[in-house]
Amino acid sequence: MAAPPLSSISSNHRAPPPWPPPINSTNPRPRIRCGVLAPPVGRLLEAASTAPRDTRSQLKRVPGSDVNVQIRRLCRSGGLTEALRLLGCDGVDVGSYCAVIQLCGEERSLEAGKRAHALVRAAGVATSGMESVLGKRLALMYVKCGDLESARRVFDEMPQVSDVRAWTSLMSGYAKAGDFQEGVLLFRQMLCCGVSPDPHAISCVLKCIANLGNIMEGELVHGCIVKLGLGAQCAVGNALIALYSRCGQIEEALEVFDGMQHQDAISWNSIISGCFSNGWHGRAVDLFSKMWLEGLEIDSVTMVSVLPASAELGNALVGKVVHGFAVKSGLLWELESLQGGVDDVLGSKLIFKSMDQKNVVTWTAMITSYTRIGLFGKVAGLLQEMGLDGIKPDVFAVTSALHAFASDESLELGKAVHGYAIRNEMETVLPVANSLMEMYARNNLADESFSLFSDMLLQFRPNAVTMTCILPAVASLSSLERGREIHAYALRRGYMEDSYVPNALMDMYVKCGALLLAQCLFDRLTEKNLISWTIMIAGYGMHGRGRDAIVLFEQMRNNGIEPDAASFSAILYACCHSGLRGEGWRFFYSMRNEHKIEPKLKHYACIVDLLSNTGNLTEAFEFIKSMPIEPDSSIWVSLLHGCRIYRDVKLAEKVADKVIKLEPENTGYYVLLANIYAEAEKWEAVRKLKNKIGGRGLRENTGCSWVEVRGKVHVFRCG
Repeated sequence: MAAPPLSSISSNHRAPPPWPPPINSTNPRPRIRCGVLAPPVGRLLEAASTAPRDTRSQLKRVPGSDVNVQIRRLCRSGGLTEALRLLGCDGVDVGSYCAVIQLCGEERSLEAGKRAHALVRAAGVATSGMESVLGKRLALMYVKCGDLESARRVFDEMPQVSDVRAWTSLMSGYAKAGDFQEGVLLFRQMLCCGVSPDPHAISCVLKCIANLGNIMEGELVHGCIVKLGLGAQCAVGNALIALYSRCGQIEEALEVFDGMQHQDAISWNSIISGCFSNGWHGRAVDLFSKMWLEGLEIDSVTMVSVLPASAELGNALVGKVVHGFAVKSGLLWELESLQGGVDDVLGSKLIFKSMDQKNVVTWTAMITSYTRIGLFGKVAGLLQEMGLDGIKPDVFAVTSALHAFASDESLELGKAVHGYAIRNEMETVLPVANSLMEMYARNNLADESFSLFSDMLLQFRPNAVTMTCILPAVASLSSLERGREIHAYALRRGYMEDSYVPNALMDMYVKCGALLLAQCLFDRLTEKNLISWTIMIAGYGMHGRGRDAIVLFEQMRNNGIEPDAASFSAILYACCHSGLRGEGWRFFYSMRNEHKIEPKLKHYACIVDLLSNTGNLTEAFEFIKSMPIEPDSSIWVSLLHGCRIYRDVKLAEKVADKVIKLEPENTGYYVLLANIYAEAEKWEAVRKLKNKIGGRGLRENTGCSWVEVRGKVHVFRCG
C-alpha cells in the first residue's frame, strides 16, 4: 500500500491553545492522562492486608489520640517502619497520614509510600483527604520517589487544585525525568484551571520549553510573564536567558539580561555560557571581565565557557589568568572538563593526574571530554581505571561511554557497558536507553535497537532524543511502516518542534525510498539548518537526481548557510551517482579553494567513484596516486568496480593487488576480480583465483534479505 501524503499524517496534530488558554466553565480542568501502561492504583490495596490478622486486631485497640501522638513522634525521629505499622490502627487522623506520607517522600521509600497510600484508601479517608493537604502530600511523595505515573493519577483524582506549588512540584518531576512535553502540557492545564503561576512554575516550564527547543512557545510564556508582572524576578530572568540561549536567540537573551534589575551569579554564568555556545566568543570574554571587575563570585561553571571562548579567540592571556585563579581558589579539580574547548588534552590530563582525590564527577567529566573531542579509543581505558580506583560509573558516565562506543562502532565494548547497565538497574533510565539504541543502530544492529525500544515503551514514554535514536534503525531496515508510526507519535507528542526529530524523519523517508514525503517535510520546516539541507541534498543524490541536488545546494548558499565537509560530501556523492563529472570537479575545487575545507577520504572516494563510473579509469588511478593521504580499501574498490564496468582487466589486476593487500581476509574482493575475469572469458584466471581462495581457507560472505510482514521483520540468508 502506498504511503499516505504527509498532510494526512499530520492532520491530528493540533495547534497549541492561546496563552493563557480560555477557561471552560463546563469543564474547568481538562484531563490530560500521562500514560496507560502502569498498573492501576487499586492493586496497591493488597498491601493493606499484608500484616498478620492478630497484629492488626491488636493495633486497632490502641486509642486514637494515643496512636496519633505515637505516629507523629515516630515521624519526627525518622521511625518510618513503626509509624507505618501504626497506621493500621483505628482513630488515625489525616494529620498522621500526612506525616507518614511526607516521611516516605523524604526517605525516597516508594514501597513504604505505596503501603501508606493503600492504607489511606482502605481506611476510607481517601475522598476527604484528596480534597485537602493529604492529596498534595501523596502526589509530592510519588514525585520525590520518582513514580510520576502514580503522582499524576493521584493529582488527577483531586477535584480542583488551586495551590500552584502542587502543580509546580509535578511539573518539576516531569522536567527531572526528561518528559519536558508533559511538563508544558501540565502548565497549560494549570492556566486552564485559572491557577496563576508563580516564579517557580514559570522557571520550571521555561526549562521544559528550552529543552524542547520550542522558541515560539517560549515567546508566548514570555508574554504571559509580562502580563503577570513577574519579569522582575531574578529566577524568571535566568530561565528566559537559558531559553533564548538554548534556542539560538542570543540577542534576545542579552536583552533580557540587560533589562534585569538584579543579576546573580547564575545570570552571569547563563549569559556567558549562552554567548559561547552561540559563537559569540568575544562577548563571552567581555562579560567575564565585567563580572570579575564587579567583584562577583566566579566558579567552575563560569570557567567552563570562558576558557574555550578565549581559546577560540586565540587569547592565551585570559586562559592563563583563569587557570591561575582556579589554582588559587581550589577549583583546579574541575578544569579537566575544559579540555575539549581549549584543545589541550595533555595539559588537562596532567591536571587530572595531579589531583589527590578523584570522585565520580571528575572521572565522568574526563570521559565526557574525551568523547566530545573524538578520542573514543581512550574512553575504555578511562572506564577501566575508574573501576580500579573503586569508583562506580553513574548514569552520566555510562551515557557518555555508550556515545563514544557508538561513534567508534565498538560493539563489544558497548555490549560490556550494556551488561553493566543491566546489573546496576540503569537500563531503564531514559538517557541510558537512548544511548543504547543509538549504539546498536550505529553498529547496524537495528533489531536490537527495536527490541530495546519495545522494552522502553512498557516502562516509560520515549522523548525527542529517543525518536532521533530509533529512526536510524528504521532507515537501515527501510521499514517505512514503522517510520510512519513514529512520525505520527512525534506529531501527537509535539516533538516536531525539536529540530533533530524532523531531520531524522527526513533521513528515514529518504532511505526508505519516500523522497516525496521527505521533500514535503523539508518544505514545511520553518527553520532549516545545515543538517536539514544536507539530508535533502544527499537524498536527491541517492535517488539519482543530481541536478536537483545541485539546485538545492545553491539555494542553501543563497540563504546564507555555509556548507561544511558533510555538505560537500553529499553534493559530491550526488554528482557521482548522476555522472556529473564537470560539476563534481567544480565542487571539489570550491571546497578546497573557496571554503578552505581540507578534503577527507570520503571526498576523495567520491571523486574516484565519479571518474570510475564515467570511464576515466586512468585519470582515477593517477588521482589516487597523487592523494596527500593514504587511500583505504574503499577508494581502490571504487576503481575496481569501474574496471569491471569498462572491462579493463589489466588495470583491475593492479588495483586488486593493492586492495587485497589492505584486506586479505575479505573474500568480496576476490569474487569481484573473479567476475571481471569471467566477463572477459579468462577462465584459467578464474580457476586459479578460486584455488587461491580455497587454499587460504577463506569462505565467501553470504548476503541476506528481509521483508516486513505485520510489523515484524523477517531476515533470510542462504542456507
